[in-house]
Amino acid sequence: MMKELLARYKYRGDERLKAVIGQMLVHAYHLLQEEMREFGTDPVSIKRLITFVPVSERRLLERGFNQAEQMAIELGRKVGLPVVQLLNRSKHTDKQSFKNRSERLDDLVHVFEINELLIKQLTGCQAASYVIYIVDDVYTTGSTMNQCARVLGESLPAKVFGITWAR
Repeated sequence: MMKELLARYKYRGDERLKAVIGQMLVHAYHLLQEEMREFGTDPVSIKRLITFVPVSERRLLERGFNQAEQMAIELGRKVGLPVVQLLNRSKHTDKQSFKNRSERLDDLVHVFEINELLIKQLTGCQAASYVIYIVDDVYTTGSTMNQCARVLGESLPAKVFGITWAR
């Protein structure tokens, strides 16, 4: 059922499903919040943001939208957090779903880069540190999330968490 919903949304452009998927992400977000209570974060010094896994220009032209971005916007709207494009994709890669773990890891090295303009704005903010939620549609091996988190962690004092719709 979930595979079919994702295919309708992602590959056949049924964008009406973004609201349903967004609501499901809210549930995942709340579960993550329960787990994070142990960190005892200070709401004054920590800024919470949502970002998303960027797609290549080629993939954007194929689909007409970035499903992770739409999902992030839905989640942000529902939980009251800003959504910012912290990452850019520097090169196109073939679909990850056709690759094994090793190929995915090799393929994603140096694919994501920080959005320098936004980072300069964020580092000028009053926040001492950040909690960043990265949204993507599917978590398979974790290579995409790990690469995105690595790039973000190198540029900002942040705890980075992934939120995906399916695994």
